[in-house]
Amino acid sequence: MLRKLILSAGLAAITLTGFAATEAQASPIAYRHRFEVLVECGRHWENRGIFHNRFEAERVAQRLRNEGFRVQVRGI
Repeated sequence: MLRKLILSAGLAAITLTGFAATEAQASPIAYRHRFEVLVECGRHWENRGIFHNRFEAERVAQRLRNEGFRVQVRGI
């Protein structure tokens, strides 16, 4: 009886550790994506902001395009 309890606890710990390790490996990839909004100023490009989601970067870029600037959104 005690052997079965110890074996079950050990298997449960190994299973949970495996899931935690898989989750830890997968989550940094999701947060690495950043997007930079660049505006052409003469012969060079100026950074107008770094955003953590593409929607916000595109929103700012569209506003700058409406103001007449040449804009580029780049993933970094």
